[in-house]
Amino acid sequence: MTLFDNVIVPLDGSRLSAHALPAAQLVAGASGAKLTLLSSFPEIPDWQADASRGRRRGSMAAAQHDRVGAYLSGQRLRLVRQGFSSPVDIEAREGPAYEFIVDVANRDPNSLIAMSTRGHGGLSRLLSGSVTSRVLGSVGNPILVVRCNDTDCPVVPQSIDNLIVPLDGSPLATSALRYAENLASAFQARITLVRCVPDEAYFHAQYDLSLAHGSPAFAHYDGRRMVNDAVGQSCEYLLDTAGPIADRFPATEIDSVTSQENPVETVLDLAHRLENPMVVMATHGRRGVRRFLLGSVADQVIRQSPVPTLLVKQGDQPVDPC
Repeated sequence: MTLFDNVIVPLDGSRLSAHALPAAQLVAGASGAKLTLLSSFPEIPDWQADASRGRRRGSMAAAQHDRVGAYLSGQRLRLVRQGFSSPVDIEAREGPAYEFIVDVANRDPNSLIAMSTRGHGGLSRLLSGSVTSRVLGSVGNPILVVRCNDTDCPVVPQSIDNLIVPLDGSPLATSALRYAENLASAFQARITLVRCVPDEAYFHAQYDLSLAHGSPAFAHYDGRRMVNDAVGQSCEYLLDTAGPIADRFPATEIDSVTSQENPVETVLDLAHRLENPMVVMATHGRRGVRRFLLGSVADQVIRQSPVPTLLVKQGDQPVDPC
């Protein structure tokens, strides 16, 4: 089984961008993929090139290319010295970083892009950033996001033992499962399926709102029974979801969690409690991440997560409300 053919890591010489490397190495090694290190440099502006003074655009670009290439070669040598045995390609190019990343990713739809983001901005900053926003909106490739900021860069583990998959019942959310089950097989990891259901306060608020509008939402309001029904339906859904995975991967252990807590708190609690975890979730990637897994939940998970998060992009599939 080949999970990915290639793991692409864009680097810009910063500590932040390099923080994605350990997670990229981990996934590349488990999936038998090569690693491709990318770095771009800005186009030489007209005011810098002056042939009369010996500053020719071509030679200046070549010098920049050599400088960036030397940096990438140093990163490759460091990986080899660390014992990384998979092939490592390096590519440098003049021009916008996002175009470079998209071009390389589009060569092989079975490649993964590994990138870092600053924790204080969360996914909203990640998606609004000039490079990552355009990459996410221009490729169908999954993206592995690793949080890092000036004061806290969580250590990426040397193995993945648990995969946390938040679900909301939508086809979009469940599209992340095929990545989770293949990762679980590659790492011999456990899968934990997570679904959050409304608590009694939610149902009570909905009932009060419907009364205020003169159209009661429920003929016979019973908040506790509604919560119990929602929990039962969630447990049944998770059981039905786990069944086919167990059939395809009988050696994979599968757990399920139904929670009435805030989805962000539920996912982060599991990320802190479980040993060597990774979060796997889906996103549209068109205009930012929206609704349940695709809105504030994903934003806050990325911003606070102590573990890598794999974002699976699945185009324009409809998303059911949580």
